Amino acid sequence: MKTLLVSNDFPPVVSGISTVFYYVWKYLPEEKNSILAPKVKGSLDFDRKNNLQVRRYPFFTTNRIFFKLINNLLMSLYIFPFIPKVDGIHCGQILSSGVCGLIFKKLFRVPYFLWTYGGETTPVYIKSCWSKFLIRNILDNADIVITNSKFTSNEFLDYGIPRKKIIEIIPAVDYGIFKPLPKCSDLVDKLKIKGRKTILTISRLAERKGHDIVLKALPLVLKSIPNLSYLIVGEGPYRTHLMELCRELKLDSVVTFIGFAYDEELVMYYNLCDVFVMPNREIFNSTDSVEGFGITFIEANACNKPVIGGRSGGAIEAVKDGVTGFLVDPQNENEVAEKIIFLLQDEELARKMGKDGRKRVEKDFSWENRANELAEQLTKEALKV
Repeated sequence: MKTLLVSNDFPPVVSGISTVFYYVWKYLPEEKNSILAPKVKGSLDFDRKNNLQVRRYPFFTTNRIFFKLINNLLMSLYIFPFIPKVDGIHCGQILSSGVCGLIFKKLFRVPYFLWTYGGETTPVYIKSCWSKFLIRNILDNADIVITNSKFTSNEFLDYGIPRKKIIEIIPAVDYGIFKPLPKCSDLVDKLKIKGRKTILTISRLAERKGHDIVLKALPLVLKSIPNLSYLIVGEGPYRTHLMELCRELKLDSVVTFIGFAYDEELVMYYNLCDVFVMPNREIFNSTDSVEGFGITFIEANACNKPVIGGRSGGAIEAVKDGVTGFLVDPQNENEVAEKIIFLLQDEELARKMGKDGRKRVEKDFSWENRANELAEQLTKEALKV
């Protein structure tokens, strides 16, 4: 089956969705799997560096409705020449490429495969009768709905999507890149964490990631672990609130906001920490409502680090509770503090959980396997036709 991937999220755009598409398509046969992605800052250099044959379309980075409609129109125009050459379209998001998928199926009977991540059927995401009608039609007409976890699959089953239409492609890790390494001495000196216990969160700075719960837990942790540093890697809309909370809690000497880091830098930060913590939770009044899976937990495990995640969304699948780390009540800073202290004080257990996490990653989280799983499912779909 010859396919076209159409997604607003593709490198150098930084997101978990972008990472999934990059690595899965890296292992699919290039001659049969084309990519159409936004032309953004750095995209030309990225494509040259990675020897990728990606067709880029003009893209406006704004949330204004008018420009979103223009983006969809441009996307459709760039899809059109591919239609005679492909047997199916991978739509990276429901309300962008999913709209295009529906249009081209109705006009030319081209099958489309819809990628989903959790939260797309919630009332906050579906803001009007029109969006409800559109999303319902896009989902009903999709030949396959691709989810990133059992949690997300259940969301769409509850919405009425037949089980036979749903397949799960769970995120994986390039464990040749994400691996145990000695601490980077330059970073240790720069961040002034030599001899200090270090906890870490790597994620977009968004409310559902739970940085604020970690900050509220720190005064309790510091009573038992006074030589503590907390590194926060990432950027996002919640940064101002988190920095204000730091000042309120008098944590400026404990917490360091690293800011944005490129993928190749992340492995160095993972290897600086003793424990990775991200008590993700569900936010009911936001379109960014839930953790569909939680790829950072797997990346941290790949670096031999124990993890602490919220008992929410797909994180309950990413973290093997009591084996590769702990799941906690993401609204309970006392429980978060207790688990951080426990792992920082019991170094032997922390090492064992980290090593067990690495073994699990090597066994179950290969991108090549994910690409093969997707190809097998598409072959079955083609045979149906």
